[in-house]
Amino acid sequence: MRRASRRTQSGSNMAYGHCLEPDWLPHVDAIIDVVSDGNCGYRCIASGLGLADVDGWRIVRRRMYDEIIGYEYLWREVLGSSFEPVKNAVHCPEKQEGASFKEWLTLPDMGLLVSTAFNVILVNLSHGSASTFLPLRSTPTSSLHNRLIIAMANERNIHWVRVQLRVNAPLPSLYPSWDRYVEDCAKGWRDGFVFRDITPIATADHAATIPVVDLDTP
Repeated sequence: MRRASRRTQSGSNMAYGHCLEPDWLPHVDAIIDVVSDGNCGYRCIASGLGLADVDGWRIVRRRMYDEIIGYEYLWREVLGSSFEPVKNAVHCPEKQEGASFKEWLTLPDMGLLVSTAFNVILVNLSHGSASTFLPLRSTPTSSLHNRLIIAMANERNIHWVRVQLRVNAPLPSLYPSWDRYVEDCAKGWRDGFVFRDITPIATADHAATIPVVDLDTP
């Protein structure tokens, strides 16, 4: 495991620049790296929520598990055949530390679950699969500034990093299933934001200037 550290590395993000959807590179302020112990996806969510580096991932997994069990009727319909694998993945035994491959956070499967469990806007900026996930059943706050956006991207299908978007950045198109399952009270979550499809542009220079913040704390 890498040594624990917390540092900013200007221009050293090229290992992650390729994992971001190129169209969004000009809208990125920073990339926040986390511990790569199998829980990196949950650690990104915890970081976005402002939870402690050490055990925030546990809180995230347990809250997702409570959500999927508490509203099983909904998630069986939303997830279909993925319900049992997702439920087993987010289950977190008391003394568990790392996570096996089957327990990793995966998108898009868990996208609506995360956004609904924490009432956040979850943005997947992974190259080739960018999309936005909104809560399914909560009434949004009237102020756009109070709606928390957590963005993340996946590197080679083995590691998640959190992406800090600039203020008023456009968001990728909505995940299609949201329209199918959203309750009337939650439809206002999409109001006030600009959603757009991916269009290829040349952004290599932007990738070289995005700082990486390392939260690699076990």
